[in-house]
Amino acid sequence: MSTLEDYKRIMADLRGGKFKPVYMLHGEEGFFIDRIALEIERTALAEEERDFNQTVLYGRDSDPDMVKDTCLRFPMMAERQVVIVREMQSWRIDQLEKLEPYLKKPSPTTVLVMCYKHKKVDGRKSVLKTIQKGGGQVFTSDKIREEKLPDLFISFAKKQKRKLGNAEAALLATHLGSDLSKAMKEVEKVCLVTEEGGAITSDIIQRYIGISKDYNIFELQNAIGNRDALKAQRIADHFAADQKDNPFVLTLGFLNTYFAKLALVHSAKGKSSTEIAGVLKVSPYFVRDYVAHAQNYSLGKVVEVQRHLRQFDLRSKGLGGDGSDQGELLRELVAKVMA
Repeated sequence: MSTLEDYKRIMADLRGGKFKPVYMLHGEEGFFIDRIALEIERTALAEEERDFNQTVLYGRDSDPDMVKDTCLRFPMMAERQVVIVREMQSWRIDQLEKLEPYLKKPSPTTVLVMCYKHKKVDGRKSVLKTIQKGGGQVFTSDKIREEKLPDLFISFAKKQKRKLGNAEAALLATHLGSDLSKAMKEVEKVCLVTEEGGAITSDIIQRYIGISKDYNIFELQNAIGNRDALKAQRIADHFAADQKDNPFVLTLGFLNTYFAKLALVHSAKGKSSTEIAGVLKVSPYFVRDYVAHAQNYSLGKVVEVQRHLRQFDLRSKGLGGDGSDQGELLRELVAKVMA
């Protein structure tokens, strides 16, 4: 089961009042770990029960004995107590193993939440299996692949009773990057300023996040793909005038990925849209655009563009360049691509 599927299942259980005695939340993506821990805080205890029955510890300030002793306390005038250990990745593996006697037979009146962020617990050790054998939950929080981000944003907006279109979700994914915690805060922001049942438009995104609906890498790719030289150069001029927010190195990276996908479309000739979406690792919604753009660029032309991209990457690093600034390089690159 994927990280996202596991996350949805755990969140559904928590909202349904189903709690495990132990949660080991570990992995590279901190967003899901934080959200699960927050949901346990929100749902496991009533507000009036939290003062006496919720304890938050931090890895650097605690040890196995402290965590175990806290977990063995009885709740006060409540069905359960919640013990959350944050930043547990600061523990050595042998410290974690000292908790195994408790993890084998955890207290039925305690919910222990261990947040082990930015890396995974060594799976060769027995501690993860011990947690599962003791009736606990092990959740591995892997990074979400880039092509999955738009669907995640759309799903989140839907839960907030807002509508987020595929194009707008792709725009957010392209510009907000892979820091999911930061990206989701921005998506939450545009949900808050959009009325319930309303659509999150590109105008709202531009106003509250600062991503231009007309001058962005997504629009540049489409202009190039559609052979719209005037629009492509207009966007290149905008990027050149605002290099801080549109660094040449990032634009190169996006265009390199884009033309690599066009090459894959050529290699996937004869396949269905669903199959092509799998090859490209994009939402099926965008397959039609990639197929149309590939018709405007033969495989030979794609290879030629990829050669230009490599040359301009070297020039931007001062190798074989003529002193042109990065804005001038971008304008020249767009002209060569569109020639």
